[in-house]
Amino acid sequence: MALKHEDTVSGGALTAFGAAVVYLSLGMGTGAAGATLPPNFFPLLCAFGLMVCGLLLVIRGLRAEATPLPGLIDSRVAVVGGLLFIFYWFFAALDFRVAAAVLTFVTIWSFGHRSVPLLTILPLVLAFGLYFAFTRGFQLVLPTWI
Repeated sequence: MALKHEDTVSGGALTAFGAAVVYLSLGMGTGAAGATLPPNFFPLLCAFGLMVCGLLLVIRGLRAEATPLPGLIDSRVAVVGGLLFIFYWFFAALDFRVAAAVLTFVTIWSFGHRSVPLLTILPLVLAFGLYFAFTRGFQLVLPTWI
């Protein structure tokens, strides 16, 4: 049995995360009576999907040959994770379009891509695409400066 395989570790973490989402979703209540789905239906459905995928990864990892685990975190993941934390912490104070474009640019740059069109066009298209999808499509209000 290969307990030193990254699929086993990531599958166990994914299964535990799915179980935590199930636990939190069970406390959401039943919602309005009638022919509608309860509010916790889709979170539970997604959580069960995560748990099934996690269990499949655990089984795959246990059946694989043992390999040393990779480093827990490298500098690229730390930079992107730190910037993502700042993005969520100051979400209401930042312009969504600028913050999303900067986050996308730093992520692409951190993982070694240096293509100028990729570094300029993709962050802008993604930021404005998400902005218009959420504001026009879902009628949500996102923080903007202008």
